[in-house]
Amino acid sequence: MIYQRYFKNGQKILLTALEKNKDGRKEHLSATINGGDEHGFIVSLPYSEDAAHQYPFNDGQPFEISSDSMGLGVRVTGSFRRKIDGKRISLAVNNDLQMFQRRGSPRMDCKLGIRFTRSQGALQALRKTWEKNIKLLHSPSAPLIFEGFKPCYVNLSTGGIRFNLRPPVNPAELCLLLLNLDDGKPPVCALAEVVWTRPENNETIVVSGMRFINILEEDQNRIATFINSKKQG
Repeated sequence: MIYQRYFKNGQKILLTALEKNKDGRKEHLSATINGGDEHGFIVSLPYSEDAAHQYPFNDGQPFEISSDSMGLGVRVTGSFRRKIDGKRISLAVNNDLQMFQRRGSPRMDCKLGIRFTRSQGALQALRKTWEKNIKLLHSPSAPLIFEGFKPCYVNLSTGGIRFNLRPPVNPAELCLLLLNLDDGKPPVCALAEVVWTRPENNETIVVSGMRFINILEEDQNRIATFINSKKQG
């Protein structure tokens, strides 16, 4: 398998879509390497048994493939080749491997208004809802209404969020989020996936760390501004 010193069977990876979008969206997918050959990888998607059919893959669609190896970040670019079954896809891999030092995004504990919808396996439906919300929230007539937002203690960064959920919480569970940053603008809308959990209080709550897999770059910048202003204040 290509680059098998750095990418091994069973290794978790992150796929980042490299196609440019007019609205500046950032799109990611989690996956696990299930094999490959001298030209690429076979990877499985964790979201559901038909996750490969729920994402709009296109022939030759470019991705960055990243993971961790030997204490460093490792990344390579590639492209979509084909769907193998409901969970697995084949990726062609380019000859541009890079090792890099990861830098953590600024993050902070804070209290903010939040609304969210949880779902297991509904990648396609939640992506469509996210896109619909983005169009509404970024339209000239976007309402500045924050009814139904509950104050919540979170740990927030431009790349993800951590807060408590009621059990059960499963890895790769999806969560559609609305975040009120109280900056005079409509709420930030992001689609996130659970990447780690930690039960607490006799397992009555589950601390859940999530990665944003669909978010606008503009909204990431708003989160960065929010964090900086809170730290300076």
